[in-house]
Amino acid sequence: PEVIRDIERVGADVVAKAATFQAAILADVAGRRGTMHARVSPVHQSMKVAGPAFTVEVRPGDNLMIHAAIALAKPGDVLVIDGKGDQTAALMGTLMLSACKKIGLAGVIVDGAIRDKLEILELDFPVFSAGFNPAGPTKYVPGRINHPISAGGAVV
Repeated sequence: PEVIRDIERVGADVVAKAATFQAAILADVAGRRGTMHARVSPVHQSMKVAGPAFTVEVRPGDNLMIHAAIALAKPGDVLVIDGKGDQTAALMGTLMLSACKKIGLAGVIVDGAIRDKLEILELDFPVFSAGFNPAGPTKYVPGRINHPISAGGAVV
């Protein structure tokens, strides 16, 4: 199936412990592997996130499956989106990210473009992306949810 609804999540104790470390420390402990490309960066330098990955694979410029993922994700999850690094259209903006915050997600990581930077800063919600573009996405092409993905060059 393209959508896997039930996943095994990392325990809350592991997430809490991981959240106490800088990403560089975790990368060092992991043998200097598993980090995303620097193009995927926080909207604001003070943003950080830790939680179980809830993965989404989309076609460049299409966010249909992200809407489905938001409906399926659980509080504490981190939405990790493989947007193929595409920056021709934003995959998410304030409306979708506000919904993510409201349902209690820990944050969102998008290997692709997002929009509404100033409003996202006001939202006070951890968001990482590969860039910004005011152009909106399409909503036509199915993708996959909770399959292994490559985001920022890292397997998730």
